[in-house]
Amino acid sequence: MSFPLRRLPLLAIREVIKSMNTKEMFLFSLASKKSANFVMSSIPKNSLSAEFTFQRDGFLFELMPKGFRKQAVDILPEVSYKTENESMLTRFSICGLYVQCKWTGTSEVEESTRKLFHRFSKTFNKSELYMKFEDGTSEEFAIELTKFTWENGFPLNQIDFYLKNASPESIQELLNGCNEHHTSLDIETKIPKDSKCTPPPGGYKFETLGVEYAHWVNLDDFLQCRRLFFIKGLPGLTVEYLNGLLMKIVNLECRLERFIFDMNSIKPSDFPEIVRGLSESAIQQDGAWQGLQFERKDGLELLVSLSNGYLDLEEDYL
Repeated sequence: MSFPLRRLPLLAIREVIKSMNTKEMFLFSLASKKSANFVMSSIPKNSLSAEFTFQRDGFLFELMPKGFRKQAVDILPEVSYKTENESMLTRFSICGLYVQCKWTGTSEVEESTRKLFHRFSKTFNKSELYMKFEDGTSEEFAIELTKFTWENGFPLNQIDFYLKNASPESIQELLNGCNEHHTSLDIETKIPKDSKCTPPPGGYKFETLGVEYAHWVNLDDFLQCRRLFFIKGLPGLTVEYLNGLLMKIVNLECRLERFIFDMNSIKPSDFPEIVRGLSESAIQQDGAWQGLQFERKDGLELLVSLSNGYLDLEEDYL
């Protein structure tokens, strides 16, 4: 005999749902739209992480407690479940804390994906949301789904935009939207070499921004970001500019506290001039690696290093 959960008072239902593990919450949400609404209203804010991966021929949804290490769990075999008239192959971890749902199709992929995404993003809208768009996803579809998330006020933590090709207009729209809604962004798209972005007044203020092909980047537009990863093609920066940038970091004139920059134009012999005036500490050297510890005005200990063509700034934990 099943337990008549939906006949309980609303407050009692919410307490029962809060006591469920991720698997139990997920399965209960599939029972009906009313059950999904119960789950949506009962989950504590930011207690779960919901990850959505969009592919050429399908959609992957992963749900887990915030901070859960999904790589370290044992997964049970796939089971088919149905929602929004779509059958999904679903797997659970043995502990019941991790859920993975996969749907693939050959026709009306975007329409089916849209329905599933709307269903799961609404049900778990108090979770920290992550969206990944793999190559082969339509750029128009990707922009549509990100706008849906922002317009509904869902807490979108990060977007991974991994389309190989997209228009400069789509990249500009992503930059502006992510900056406005405090969403971290990672871009692996190649856009034309003469493309430029137009920053908002005061520049961009990302917590984290990664750009694989950074030939269009004007670094001055991004100095109020916290973490930057510009991997390839960053326009040549002079030794004088880099020294001035690091002095701004020391004097808290910009927010940067973590970066990796492609510096193939910089020679190893330039490193002493890059770090001139930062610290009285001696430059450390280990083979091709050179580094210097220094302190920001607020006391934060940082380490800047040059190795294999990359200039790296990170917090010094030693």
